[in-house]
Amino acid sequence: MFLQILMAVSFLIGGYQDLKERLVSDLVWIPAIVGIVLVFYFDSPQAILLLVLLGVVGAIAFASTWLGFLGDADGIALIMILAWFVNADLLALALSFAAMAALVFPYLYLTGMFRKEIIIPIQQFKSEAKWIPKAVIIGGNRSEMPKDVNVSRDEVEKITDQSAMVEVQYGVANITVLAVAFAIYLAYIIVFQTGLFLKLP
Repeated sequence: MFLQILMAVSFLIGGYQDLKERLVSDLVWIPAIVGIVLVFYFDSPQAILLLVLLGVVGAIAFASTWLGFLGDADGIALIMILAWFVNADLLALALSFAAMAALVFPYLYLTGMFRKEIIIPIQQFKSEAKWIPKAVIIGGNRSEMPKDVNVSRDEVEKITDQSAMVEVQYGVANITVLAVAFAIYLAYIIVFQTGLFLKLP
């Protein structure tokens, strides 16, 4: 139960930061890390399962971040969500994620934020952290940006030509989506499966 509460604290704060600023402080993950350490200290059978999960998915998250497919905070979040699966009602957890995906992706598609070419002035790009740059257009010349999401934004920030345009993709606030899905899951088990909630690590 304490792990889930501490996870909720980390994800709710991280989700708020991700939605507002698209930048998530590393300090956000301290409550979740404390929760995982408590599982290792007090619950050795669960700790072994958690250690295996953290090792496997941690390697995937590290590789994805290193290759630039994920932002740093997204990689950390991917590792942290594994702790949700220990003793969880997997059906309820899966349904909470499905519910968020069913709401978020149609919304992004209908508002033109998903799978659509968007070109904005560089001033707008620099003032709004929600964009992932794909290319820069200066004087009609198009330059592709690195695929690494951790590098591409820095490259565009260095450009001083105020006439530049940036082809962008909307950066989904992934941690916000995860936070809301986890909140839905916790609310469900607290109300309908209180016994399970009390048994969770």
